[in-house]
Amino acid sequence: MLRKLPSSSRPYLLSQSLNRPTLIARSRLIPSTRHVHVRAISFSSIPRAMARAFRIPAYGAAIGAGGLGYANYKLEGVRNATSEILSNVSDKFSSAYNTAADGLNSAADIGSSLASQLQGRISDTGQGVQDTAEAFRNGTKEWWEAFTSQFAKSQAQQETGSRSSSSSNSKKGNTSEGPDQPQNNGGGGGGGEEALLGLVGAAAAANVEEKRTDPFSSGGGDEHQLLQLTRKLIEIRSVLLSVDQSEALKLPSIVVIGSQSSGKSSVLEAIVGHEFLPKGDNMVTRRPIELTLINTPPSAASSSSTPAEYGVFPNMPGMGKITSFATIQKTLTDLNLSVPPELAVSDDPIHLQIHSPHVPDLTLIDLPGYIQISSMDQPEELKDKISGLCDKYIREPNIILAVCAADVDLANSPALRASRRVDPLGTRTIGVVTKMDLVKPEHGATIVRGERYPLHLGYVGVVCKAPPTSGVFKSIRGDRESPNVTGAVLRREEEFFGGENSKYFGRDKKVMVGTDTLRRRLMDVLETSMSSSLHGITNAVQLELEEASYQFKVQYNDRRITSESYMAETIDALKARFKEYTAQFTKPAVRSKLKEMLDDKVMNILEKLYWDDPRTIELTKLAEDRKLTSEDLDSYWKYKLETASSLLTKSGVGRDSTGLVAEGLRQLIDSIATGEPFTFHPSVSERITEFSHAILRERMGLTADQVENCIKPYKYEVEVDEREWNVGRDRAEDKFTEEIKRCDYKLKEIQNRLGGSRKLNGLIKHVGELEKWEEERRKRRFSVSGASGQDGDEVVEEGAPVLDAYKYSPAQIIDGRHALLLSNRLSLLKLRQQALKSRRCRSGPDQSAFCPEAFLAVVADKLAYTSTMFINIELLEQFFYQFPREIDSRILYDLNREEIARFARENPKIKQHLDLQERKDKLESVMRSLQSLVNLQKDAKGSSTGTSRREGLFTKFF
Repeated sequence: MLRKLPSSSRPYLLSQSLNRPTLIARSRLIPSTRHVHVRAISFSSIPRAMARAFRIPAYGAAIGAGGLGYANYKLEGVRNATSEILSNVSDKFSSAYNTAADGLNSAADIGSSLASQLQGRISDTGQGVQDTAEAFRNGTKEWWEAFTSQFAKSQAQQETGSRSSSSSNSKKGNTSEGPDQPQNNGGGGGGGEEALLGLVGAAAAANVEEKRTDPFSSGGGDEHQLLQLTRKLIEIRSVLLSVDQSEALKLPSIVVIGSQSSGKSSVLEAIVGHEFLPKGDNMVTRRPIELTLINTPPSAASSSSTPAEYGVFPNMPGMGKITSFATIQKTLTDLNLSVPPELAVSDDPIHLQIHSPHVPDLTLIDLPGYIQISSMDQPEELKDKISGLCDKYIREPNIILAVCAADVDLANSPALRASRRVDPLGTRTIGVVTKMDLVKPEHGATIVRGERYPLHLGYVGVVCKAPPTSGVFKSIRGDRESPNVTGAVLRREEEFFGGENSKYFGRDKKVMVGTDTLRRRLMDVLETSMSSSLHGITNAVQLELEEASYQFKVQYNDRRITSESYMAETIDALKARFKEYTAQFTKPAVRSKLKEMLDDKVMNILEKLYWDDPRTIELTKLAEDRKLTSEDLDSYWKYKLETASSLLTKSGVGRDSTGLVAEGLRQLIDSIATGEPFTFHPSVSERITEFSHAILRERMGLTADQVENCIKPYKYEVEVDEREWNVGRDRAEDKFTEEIKRCDYKLKEIQNRLGGSRKLNGLIKHVGELEKWEEERRKRRFSVSGASGQDGDEVVEEGAPVLDAYKYSPAQIIDGRHALLLSNRLSLLKLRQQALKSRRCRSGPDQSAFCPEAFLAVVADKLAYTSTMFINIELLEQFFYQFPREIDSRILYDLNREEIARFARENPKIKQHLDLQERKDKLESVMRSLQSLVNLQKDAKGSSTGTSRREGLFTKFF
């Protein structure tokens, strides 16, 4: 296409396609091109075929460099690919000149030197660009299509410009080259000039394009200082939000409101440069999204492991830094859809921070869009809920960003109506008119001027719908998951608001258009609004700090604590309490508990073998016979004694004694773990109980086996000396005394219920007669049934006693039966107690058959002593050694900082202490930052002498 145009118009058209920097680059290269013309004319006799060989690589170099300029947008690390391609271009350039005559060698050297200079310049400006050679070739092709299409659109204007450029160039050429030197339109020199100018223009355009589409990554000038100042104020705002939610401690934010179809999401995504907001057919935004944009210098991101762009959910620290904006979008969608459909909207905000070198420092709040009518699956009061939620956020001091569509009358805009209610003068409302490409340019310009519905902060028109994120665009931009679309949006807006529409939207028309203008306008307004609130917020923070300091002094005497110190104090208190309670498990204490358990077993065995045996009274009478010896005693009583001893020693003493001590340890640990302060820490209490029980389970089996092995000799033979016999007899007497007292106590209870001892004796007598009659009746029944062969139930009783049913109730009959048993037991116990005190039982262990109670008491004492010794070695000492160390390993050292902080705040008293302490610290930090900004403000006002170029409180200082 370039060959069809005159050679004089080609440089101008190329410069028009690559913007003004190309003309500047060309003017700088006029001396070099002048030499190229001279050399080319001196070899005019060379055949045209060889001249064309010179022009082909030159055009190739121009096209390749142009494609490189386009691919340099938002790419990182293409320096290697660019250097390699330009090296190939230089090689082709040199080879083409080598095939020509020797005179063309000097021209080839000049071209190579220019190409090498160009390579260095493009390599310097293309830092941060990386992709493969395949992406570069695709970018070159896409650039060429865009270039030809733009050239075709403005062909008429370019032809007019080319004529004027041609005439001016011809004049310059005549003055520099002389009147006798003709213009070389088709020679190799002209083609070389155009190729070199194309290369220089492509490089300059790439540099300008990168700066134009990435205005927040330059890091210099007043804008950078404004960003730094706004960032400090945003940091202060975040701290204040974490301190308190009161209205007095709030710095302004930008609240985005609008209807569901107004384009709110597109505006926010154009500002951020990524598609990250939830999308869906139904109402997806159900919760406010408090978005904090933080500008990160690209140099800092590239020099460390921190990614260039990432998002953070402060309330969900487990997610960390999210580099995929598709993941951010899915997370936001899930958090919004967590609101039940019957509620539709919630006022619980979602906090999101986005760190990127391509965003300004802003605080934005995205709210659910206004609706006109609720759908069938939505509550009827949804419209009022959304309106009330928006009214909550658009109150002072927040800035309102009212988003309206250009194809809808502003009078029908719910965002403007809501802002008009709370901000009648429009002093803190910015209007954003979206979809400007859907209306006529003159109509769109009229809307943006705001003559019909004026706002103090004005309107900004945008066309910010994101371009497609697939295909060639996705590979060129480098981020294959979520490419940054800011540059594409800015170019689209430049195409729409420029060209023929510039007569409506030009700078001289005093209208604000474009996403770039919107971002800078938001920065200015937010900085000015925050700065105007500086003195008020400083006074409020000062008052809050004084109140917090006073409370901290009065309540805690300025005593500072940390979560770690509270954790350490709690563990130390737990260990101290455990050590104090271990005194309950000394050897004498454990032996006493085991003796009580075995004494109960002895009493059960005696009841089963002796007390329920009617011949026990016979044994007492035999003991009174002094002539009767143990050898002469009936074998019946010897067998009973051996049986009683076997029942005691083979009853699982090892298992029972070990279980008894382990249960005592369990109760001890449970009492510690459920007492203060562990009543506030159920998870830690559960963990203590869990690992203590695990230690006991591990040791119980081994301990029980050891105890059983040690008491095994007592199962076959028990040797008793005189001292042990006396101790056992005394202990048996004490147990009998206790049992007698217990029986007396039970009889007294029944006697009190009946109304006296006489009634009790009458009831016992009546029950006795009743039992005798029942016994005789059973005997007669068996005898009659045996003689007649009939069932005893069918035999009719004659002469049966008539029971006085009116005198005693069934409940009293039951009490009478119990009283009869207790009285029989009591008489037997007293009889056996007298036997223990008799001379025969005092004579020694040889009389064990006459005194089984004393012998069993001696056996129980031996079993308790042996069991205690091995339980202490195998169970208690091991548990007392392991438990404190398990506390350290499983609680103190196993918890991370977050778990320790959560543990401390579970205690209400400690939480109150930490909250007040943290509030005081944050207020002090905020106060220092605010005071420094106030001092800067005073210095700025004192040293300001000229007129500021930007609207802002601190601009003059910078």
